[in-house]
Amino acid sequence: MKTLIIYDSIFGNTAQAANFLADNLGLDALAKPLAETVAADISVAERVVVATPTHAGRASQPWQNFLKSLPANIWIGKRVAVFSTGLPARDKNFFLKIFLKILGYAAAPTLALLLKKGALLSGEPLDLMVATKQGPLLPGELERLSAWALKLK
Repeated sequence: MKTLIIYDSIFGNTAQAANFLADNLGLDALAKPLAETVAADISVAERVVVATPTHAGRASQPWQNFLKSLPANIWIGKRVAVFSTGLPARDKNFFLKIFLKILGYAAAPTLALLLKKGALLSGEPLDLMVATKQGPLLPGELERLSAWALKLK
């Protein structure tokens, strides 16, 4: 397996995107739920894609706990990319717009954390938008994900 896509998904949006990405990348990619992932899975993959819903501008709590539980050196030299799912700021009330503007989405800070731990950049962070907290992904988001996948190193 060349690419391991590890996802946490509460309402199914991030799982849908992770499985779509694995299908796009082909036979050398595997989408795996975070709850079924162990450190050895990361060790054998050439590239790891982290897929998380955004919670208050950060990765989900299960992702945060998982990252803390891993050996400190597991990311050294590992190619990584991160995408997150979240609500778009447009069409939201004033306070939610401010909240989203200040905190942002989970992909960039999660990627920054992994790079700080010694990972190598495989692709820029990507934030996919959902219609509501429960989904679905907005029209065109899977196409954006497909285009992003073509740029992964």
